Amino acid sequence: MASGMRIDFSAKGEKVFTIAEYIEVLNVFFKAQAARITGEISELKRAASGHVYFTVKDKGAPGVIDCIIWSRNYQLCGVALEVGMEVILEGHPNIYAPSGRLSFVADTVELVGEGALKKAYDELRRKFEAEGVFAEARKRALPEYVNRVGVITSMKGAVIHDFMNNLGRFGFRVRAIDSRVEGQQAAAPLLAALRRMRAETVAGGASPEDAIEALVVIRGGGSLESLQAFNNEMLVREVVDFPVPVIAGIGHDQDVPLMALAADYMTSTPTAAAHLLGRSWEEAYAKVRAFAGLLSRFPHEIESARNRLARAWTAAAHGFAAALADAWRVIEVADVAVRHNDPVRQLSLGYSIARRDGKILKSVKGLRPGDAVDLQMTDGAVETRVTDGGPSPRKTDRRKAGRVARTPQEPLL
Repeated sequence: MASGMRIDFSAKGEKVFTIAEYIEVLNVFFKAQAARITGEISELKRAASGHVYFTVKDKGAPGVIDCIIWSRNYQLCGVALEVGMEVILEGHPNIYAPSGRLSFVADTVELVGEGALKKAYDELRRKFEAEGVFAEARKRALPEYVNRVGVITSMKGAVIHDFMNNLGRFGFRVRAIDSRVEGQQAAAPLLAALRRMRAETVAGGASPEDAIEALVVIRGGGSLESLQAFNNEMLVREVVDFPVPVIAGIGHDQDVPLMALAADYMTSTPTAAAHLLGRSWEEAYAKVRAFAGLLSRFPHEIESARNRLARAWTAAAHGFAAALADAWRVIEVADVAVRHNDPVRQLSLGYSIARRDGKILKSVKGLRPGDAVDLQMTDGAVETRVTDGGPSPRKTDRRKAGRVARTPQEPLL
C-alpha cells in the first residue's frame, strides 16, 4: 500500500481491509505520530543482530510500552541501556504485523538526570584517555595559511553569522553543511555531516583545489544535556580519524565535550575558532604593513645614509690629510737628523775612517807592522801600511808616525 495513505473514517463501512492492509495503514499513520516519551526500563534483551528490545514503564502511574531500538541507532546513541535506567526516547509507534504487537521504535535514547549523564560522560572520558585519544602528541597542526575551510553547524542560529563575521578579510573559501547541534538527537545528523564532508575531502571526493584544509565544528554554549551529541563515541572517533585538522568551537562551562577534547584544536566559542584560522594571516598582514612602512621610509633612509657617508668621507679625508702632513713633518725631522749624523759629514770636517780587512778600527791594539789599513776621507780613500804596531806613547813623533805608503784609490763611500 502506498506510503502516506490516509484512512477516511467517514467512509469506514465502505472499505474492507485485510489485516495486513489495515496494519500497514495504521503504521503509516503512526509514523507521523513521532513523540518523545520518558520512563524507566523494566525489561531488556539484546538480540544477536544488535537490536535491543526493552520495556519502559511509567514511574508515577500504571503504564507499560514495549520498545525497540535498531542496532545502528543503538550504536549511535552511545548509551549502554540497563534495567532501572530512566530514559527519554524519541521515535514513533509501530505494529509488528506477524504478532500484532504494538511497540515504540526508538530512534534516540537519552539518559535522564544530571547524575546519570555525568556518570556516562566520566566513563567514556576515562575510556578515551586510556586509548590516548586526547593526547597532544596525536594532534595535527593547521596548515600555515589555511584558505579552504569546512564548517558544520546549524545555519539557523546566530553562530554561523558570528563565525563568518569574525573570519576576517583574507578571502577564505568556506564549505558549510547544515546540521542539528542540540541534544542527543543531533548525533545522527552530525555524524552524517562529518561523513559527507569526509567524502568531499579525501582523494576522489574533491579536486585538490576544492578539498578543505581544516574542518570547524561549532555551536553556542549549553547544558550537559544540550551537548550530549558531542559526547557521542562514534562522533568522537569520526573526528579523530578525519583526514584534515579539526577545530571544535563548542561553548561549554564545566564539562568539556569529549569531541572538543579529541579535536586537534579546541576553542571556547565560534568567534575564537574564526580568530584561530585567521591568526597566521593576521601575522603575515602585520609583517606586510611593517615592510610597507619600511619601504615608505626607504628614500629618507637612503638620503640620511648618503649624508652620513658624505660627512664620514669628508672627515676621513681631512683626517688623512692631517696624518699625511704629520708624516711629512716626521720625515723632515728624521732627514735633518740623518744628515746631521751622516758619517760623510764628519769626514768633511777632517775626520777619517780606518778599516782593516773591511772592518772599522776603533783601536791600535792588534795592529802589527805590515798590516794594510785603508783610510776613508771625504773625497776618497788611501791604502796605508803599519810600520810600527801597538799603542802610541803620549808624546809621539808625528813625523815618524805619519810615514805611510800611499796608494790612491776610488772613494769607498
